[in-house]
Amino acid sequence: MGEGKKPRPAKRTLIFSYLAIWAAAIIDFWFFTADDGGMGYAILFIWIIMPITTFVISFLISKNDYWGKWKWLSPIVFGVMYMLVEYATFSMANNVEFNKVNVPEFGMILIGAVFSLVGLLIGYLSCETK
Repeated sequence: MGEGKKPRPAKRTLIFSYLAIWAAAIIDFWFFTADDGGMGYAILFIWIIMPITTFVISFLISKNDYWGKWKWLSPIVFGVMYMLVEYATFSMANNVEFNKVNVPEFGMILIGAVFSLVGLLIGYLSCETK
């Protein structure tokens, strides 16, 4: 490597990092969140950790130009994963408690996709200004 150049994070590392944080969010809910800790969990994981993780991973994907033009489809994937965090925690707990099946909150896909798209755009713009 040339002097002054930092190594790019590997694609697999980014994917596995995201999946590890995503899985940790679900595991934390089911094994470590007290019955009265739902609000704290939602604020910490659903509204802080997952959006920041989605933004950062998307930024790095775009900045390093991983997957070329296909990277612009990643907001859909991140949006679905964001929705699944809520579904695999709160919705599933409600399903179990009341013995019924709730449908996922599909509007959450848009929220997750927006965090990803902003990360992609900023990563793209940071490369264009060089």
